[in-house]
Amino acid sequence: MRVVDGQQYYTVGEVSEATGVSPQTLRVWEGKGLLVPRRSNGGQRLYTESDLERASHVALLRRRHGWNPAAIKSSLADEPDRRAWADLSIGMRARVARRAAGLTLAEAARRIGISRSHLSALERGEGELSQKLLSELADMLGIQVSALAQMDRPGIVMRAAQRPRTPVGSGVVWEELASLGHELEPGQMTIHAGASSGGIYSRPGEIFLLIIKGSLCIEIPDEHTMTETVLTEGDSLILPASTPWSWRNPGRGDAQALYVEQLIPRIVR
Repeated sequence: MRVVDGQQYYTVGEVSEATGVSPQTLRVWEGKGLLVPRRSNGGQRLYTESDLERASHVALLRRRHGWNPAAIKSSLADEPDRRAWADLSIGMRARVARRAAGLTLAEAARRIGISRSHLSALERGEGELSQKLLSELADMLGIQVSALAQMDRPGIVMRAAQRPRTPVGSGVVWEELASLGHELEPGQMTIHAGASSGGIYSRPGEIFLLIIKGSLCIEIPDEHTMTETVLTEGDSLILPASTPWSWRNPGRGDAQALYVEQLIPRIVR
């Protein structure tokens, strides 16, 4: 670090190492207005702690979504405050992602097969986002479902008290068990009595499910019939990629399940 006028600054090399992007990429972001570092008398770029935090956030958005600088800038402009992300409804987070992807309400609604007014209500937090609809929305945007959860916490260890918790639909809570940027997405689902996935859906990667508490009724349709299986505490299930399925809690108490999904990159067309 360098000290100028009593203030500590990071150099471009230090920011590059901390964020995992090249110095040239940082210069591109500067040219696009994403970063505005101070210049020393000799012309060297100097980054404050706030600049480093913003660069880390931009790098996360690029790594998580594959967005270009223009999309990232649009997303940052649309976020009221990065620190308030956890306070936004999951629908509002979807709105930020949709606008950053350059999709209108009408186009996004058409792609997932719902009305424009319905999607608008969901984005305002006025409707219920079931696991099925959330999955379809994430696929349409070309992002992970977990990208709509709370902000990522770096590191390989996540303490129990640090888990981001996101309500999904009515009676379902999703807890992140790892930070993003990996090929697996582990989470813990808490499903209240009578709650469900909201219908049949599928994911592009394999899914592993372990029942920790209670029971879940799993339905997997095939060409002619519907196969129904009840899993109880200690039972597990693995689904091949793109397998359609649904689930519900048939019990009188909460069910909890460990859910691990193999992440497959999706491309918005």
